Amino acid sequence: MAENDFANALSTRALDTIDTVVATVNDKAVRPAIVAARAVVFGVIIGVAAITVLVLACVGVLRLLTVYAFDQKVWISYLVLGALFCLGGAVLYAKRGVTPDA
Repeated sequence: MAENDFANALSTRALDTIDTVVATVNDKAVRPAIVAARAVVFGVIIGVAAITVLVLACVGVLRLLTVYAFDQKVWISYLVLGALFCLGGAVLYAKRGVTPDA
């Protein structure tokens, strides 16, 4: 009987130790990897969606300008949209961070 109790206690202790090690590895390695993978996947999805929305918005603005504002003169629509993009780029360029001298 005493040997059976000792074997049960030893196996229970071994299983508890294995369970603790697996839980620790899960908390320290697996969960951060899952969070990082989710961040990458959702970032790619959001980036693709943002590019799609930007392209469709540009096409829509171009069509609206061509049809309603400039009476089918496409070159004026291109000129206006190009000027808006150049102005936006100039504003963002002016707000850029200056790199420190090394």
